[in-house]
Amino acid sequence: MGSPYVSSSRGGGGRPKLPAFCRTRRPTTVAVTPSSLVGLRGLVLLGLLFQLSTLLLVLAGPVPPRPVASTNTVFRSDAGADAGEVPTVTALSDR
Repeated sequence: MGSPYVSSSRGGGGRPKLPAFCRTRRPTTVAVTPSSLVGLRGLVLLGLLFQLSTLLLVLAGPVPPRPVASTNTVFRSDAGADAGEVPTVTALSDR
């Protein structure tokens, strides 16, 4: 099974037949508008801003860990309740 782009009418030694969109010649002109340049400028400035922020983060170095006062402060009960006492649960009023 041969390629659909090769013409076999000449006996196999012919040049490949290209699709129609490859054979047509159209002028390739691109219109550059001032609004597209402004958008490009905005994207470049945004990229530079991200690069600057990354550079500042690298130069700042690692953040030192926070000092932990005590491990018991995470699960501390209310100020009026003892450590062994179970706090009372109150229901929310209907709204």
